[in-house]
Amino acid sequence: MATKKIDLITIKNNKFSLNIKGKPLHPDHEKEFPEANKAQAAYSFSSTLEEIFDFKYHDPEIDQLRLSKFNSTKSYPLFFEYQNYDFYLEAEMPIEIYHPNREIRESLSHPNDNPNVLYGSINFGSDIGYSEFEIRSNSQVVLTFKLEVFPSKIDYQKDYNQLLAEVNREVYNLAYDFLRKTYQQMKISEKQNITEAEFFVIIENIFDDLFKALKRVEESPHHRIIKKRNVRPAARVKKMGRQSLKWLNKNSRHYDQELKLPEKMLAVEKELSYDNFENKFIKWSFSELIKRLKHFKANYRSYKLNPDPDLIAEIDKMIRKLKLKLKHSFLAEVGKLQKIDSISLVLQMAPGYKELYKYYLMLLKGLSLNGDIFRLSIKELWQLYEYWTFLKLNSLLQDKYKMVKNNIIELDYSGINVTLSQGASAEVEYQNPITGEKFTLSYNRASGDSITTNQKPDNILSLSKNDSEHQYKFIFDAKYRLNTAEDGTGYSKRYNGIPGPEESDINTMHRYRDAVAAEMGENYRRTMVGAYVLFPYHDQKKFKNHKFFQSIEQVNIGAFPFLPDSTELVSEFLENIIDESVQSNFDRNLLPAAADEFRPEPEFKVDLLVGSLSSKKQLQYLLDNNLYYLPLQQSILNHNLKYTAIFQSKAKFGDQSGVTYYGRIKNKKIVKRDEIGFPSTRSSGDQNYILFEVESWQQLGKKIKSEGYGVSGSHIYSNLMLLKKADTLPELSIRSLKEWRLWLELKRLKEDIKLKLKNNNLDQNKKIEGFKIGKVEIKFKENRLLAGLKDEQLEFFKLEFMKNPRAVLNKIMELFKEYEDN
Repeated sequence: MATKKIDLITIKNNKFSLNIKGKPLHPDHEKEFPEANKAQAAYSFSSTLEEIFDFKYHDPEIDQLRLSKFNSTKSYPLFFEYQNYDFYLEAEMPIEIYHPNREIRESLSHPNDNPNVLYGSINFGSDIGYSEFEIRSNSQVVLTFKLEVFPSKIDYQKDYNQLLAEVNREVYNLAYDFLRKTYQQMKISEKQNITEAEFFVIIENIFDDLFKALKRVEESPHHRIIKKRNVRPAARVKKMGRQSLKWLNKNSRHYDQELKLPEKMLAVEKELSYDNFENKFIKWSFSELIKRLKHFKANYRSYKLNPDPDLIAEIDKMIRKLKLKLKHSFLAEVGKLQKIDSISLVLQMAPGYKELYKYYLMLLKGLSLNGDIFRLSIKELWQLYEYWTFLKLNSLLQDKYKMVKNNIIELDYSGINVTLSQGASAEVEYQNPITGEKFTLSYNRASGDSITTNQKPDNILSLSKNDSEHQYKFIFDAKYRLNTAEDGTGYSKRYNGIPGPEESDINTMHRYRDAVAAEMGENYRRTMVGAYVLFPYHDQKKFKNHKFFQSIEQVNIGAFPFLPDSTELVSEFLENIIDESVQSNFDRNLLPAAADEFRPEPEFKVDLLVGSLSSKKQLQYLLDNNLYYLPLQQSILNHNLKYTAIFQSKAKFGDQSGVTYYGRIKNKKIVKRDEIGFPSTRSSGDQNYILFEVESWQQLGKKIKSEGYGVSGSHIYSNLMLLKKADTLPELSIRSLKEWRLWLELKRLKEDIKLKLKNNNLDQNKKIEGFKIGKVEIKFKENRLLAGLKDEQLEFFKLEFMKNPRAVLNKIMELFKEYEDN
């Protein structure tokens, strides 16, 4: 393993010499030259000196300097970011060096004040790409040397270009969405300010995608059913209806009086028609596109003395493909578009149609975007990575959740602007389509109440849950740094030789989580649940064994590899924390050591009685007098009841059935039935009743629906927490934390989850049997969670479910989907 510095580049003749020394191998690998690596870096020079130069560069394959036949060459990368390289220049004349970067210029000096010699150590920092040096003598350039600096943490030719492409694509997608919402009213005669050159650049880039979108439309075109009326020979009319008989009465000449049979009849037939606004719009936009291409070709030929035949052929090919679709697809059955009054929901939302509409806007308007992100120097890779991280997180969220609004794209007098920049904050709001919950992803936003120092993480995901008034926040901080865990280093020993983020960045996550606090009443509370480093690394499978990945489950501090082809771990984690219940979000918090002594677990002891009614009039009597009563039973006295609620049965209350009213019990007493002011026809007056005096009757935020269940006796038992969180009556039968937690998670996945009970009369059930999704049955048995379907059964430990409920339930849902598919 080579560690010493050797000559990487030499440029010499009798009057001048330049030597650059450094480590010959990729600093993140420090291993022998990888033959499979196809990366090529460019090196070149030019000189005003007449003498011939020897230009040599280090070739790792032969491990020595190779002479170049030309003044430029390409070889395996020799120069990387954040590495030190020694420059030594000597000439017969006084020399100076110029480089755009001041730090690099000042890194070289004249030893012993010798003006003919320059020496120093140069570090390119995070600057990547081409770096050009000018060697000057008496203010005249005598030699220019250009080299290419590669990033050490990502693949330059693959990842770097992909980062740039994805940043542009995500920004432009946001802009398209913005345009779609802005330009709801359009007319065909609207002026098109887009230039010819811009038009062709756009059409070249989107042409293949345009046809992919059309293919999606062809698989399921928007259509309507129309009725066609044709007069045919009676023998060819399959079905006679009222309209046919009515027609025959008006056209009696077609009725043979001798045979008593009609000769001709009106046939009314239903047909599929694609002749609607949306398909007319596509046909019109394709026709307009053909016109624009022909116009562009004509202008190109007239302006260009020697038109490129390949370009002309490309334009003709596009025109042919568009014409073919107009003649040989469902579009051939579509009529002409007369006007565009408004854009329909089909064009805005339907698969295929919305993409075609987006491309139409793009070609109509062009797309001129302004903002710091487009003035970003290609050398500032750390900043590009930071922007990409925020935009990619949004892209992952858009795959599953509905974007409600964003302030990344804004419109002012100068045009469409991208607000994403180092000094500004940005925020995107989403909605979970299943639960209706809203959440935000913010960039570069100061957090907390600045009690000590202000904290400004890169990305904060703030989750709001239906069952909680608090937000649950998670930090995702982009760090363009990678420790390669070289053999023999302390990092390698501590983390089993697996590359990962720097320890200092993990420590920063601890600081973020612990330092960000907010004022809540008289006290301050920590608002961050977890904090994670996003860093540039490819091997997600390998990183799963890294301590900083496993620590996420243990303390909610850790790291995720995050690059264009390495997003699955982050995507899965985002889905987990967004889709899981508020209880699971809360359980991710790292609590103080004494939390178990002072923080009570959700209690499932009985403290609530849900009582039934004998009539509608009884309900009003109870509400007016703030009381509830029922026949005395010893079991009622065995419970420490603090609350009571009223069940309104389906038989007596119809659509008003369920549980709406509850109250806190302020007094209990045993009375005779005839002491209660409401008359009864069933019981004798001297029967003992228990009477609850209620402080006041309260209405639940939402009615608990009966869902076909009832109470055949006088009452059932439950607790206040379940009462406030339940949607249906059988949920009040849940008796343990683990069952309640499972129910919470299942409800967020599927609406048609059912509790499995032996009897629909809840007072006859002592416990629930489990839960059902279709034919899949789920239940707890001792310390295990079982999910069964016929002969197939999945089994999980209770602790496994409590730590990561979404992962367990996703496996169960796969079983459910497999059953549905079959």
